[in-house]
Amino acid sequence: MPNTVKSRRARRHAAVVQGLHRDVITAARENASTDKGGSGGLARTAGYALAAVVHLLPFAFLALGGYLVTRFTILSVPIGAIVLDLAWLLRPRPVRVPGGAETLTRQNAPRLFELIDRIGAEVGARRTELVVLGGDVNASFTAYGWRRRPLIEIGYPLWLILTPAERVSVLAHEMAHSRNGDARHGFAVGGALYSLGELREVTRFGWQPGDGLSTLAAESLLVIVGLPVRGLIFVLELLMYRSSQRAEYRADAIAARAGGTEAAISALDATTTKGVRAARFLSTQTLAVGRQDLWAELRARVSGISEAEIDGLREEARQEELRVDRTHPPTYLRCEHLEALPYTEARVRAEAMEEIEEELARPADRVAHGLREHAQSALYY
Repeated sequence: MPNTVKSRRARRHAAVVQGLHRDVITAARENASTDKGGSGGLARTAGYALAAVVHLLPFAFLALGGYLVTRFTILSVPIGAIVLDLAWLLRPRPVRVPGGAETLTRQNAPRLFELIDRIGAEVGARRTELVVLGGDVNASFTAYGWRRRPLIEIGYPLWLILTPAERVSVLAHEMAHSRNGDARHGFAVGGALYSLGELREVTRFGWQPGDGLSTLAAESLLVIVGLPVRGLIFVLELLMYRSSQRAEYRADAIAARAGGTEAAISALDATTTKGVRAARFLSTQTLAVGRQDLWAELRARVSGISEAEIDGLREEARQEELRVDRTHPPTYLRCEHLEALPYTEARVRAEAMEEIEEELARPADRVAHGLREHAQSALYY
């Protein structure tokens, strides 16, 4: 793509992102409510309409496939079988709990769930019964199962480098997604994206040189079938990006009221400074640490980061291209939004953090072991 086209597209993306930022800043300064889901405009409505079409597709394919098969002609039977297969692949399905992570429940992490319950009561979130601990420098919220129950994913490397107050803020932000109008976590849009994502994985090209020509032909056919799936995902996500970014601002505002403005801003800043340093360490040094304590070494590396490097990482984050096709606004714009809101003290204190650390110790060791195994296996690919 010519640079001039890229430049024009980047300017359009930046204009949309900055326009949305001006809207939420204006609302913040006018003390307007920012924690309720807004209309989202025409794009959001179109996104819901497209999600409804996705949910109806398997039933349409089922009816069409059944009709073709019962015609009993040379062409109708195999084509009908393919259509029925598409109906099966696009069927509604419950969101699975992420694999490869440690599951935490009220039985094996009672003090953590006490903290989560206090945060949930403050932000008005649904009761959380499941937390998974993973190895990413990240935290996220999702809804799993047919009943779309809340699930919090905590990346232990991120947890490790945050202060207790920042941990409260991050948990509050993720739990706020259950009530902040983010359509990506709802049944309509979230369920459609999940079903399409599962089908995208099925149609991913995975042929290897030793698999044979018949497998190559089958894989190629799957890729062709997957093209409209990828197109639907792209369009649906594009329609919901502005709504998703607005939802992130609302979640930030809710987190600031629960954990305090200062902790909310510093937690966001940590994701683009200490978090980046932690991710780079894990991507290059996981095996180099050897039998040493991976988490102790990570903590030491991050705590030793200089102010000059932190400033450099902040500037690097600010240079990130402003794009509308991302679910999260740039972090520095989110910090500016929080600074424009009335300053608040923390309503939920980070209590019993030492006991929580003890609860997480064994699961965190297993997460470290999994990271080492993954890094070791990557050497052979």
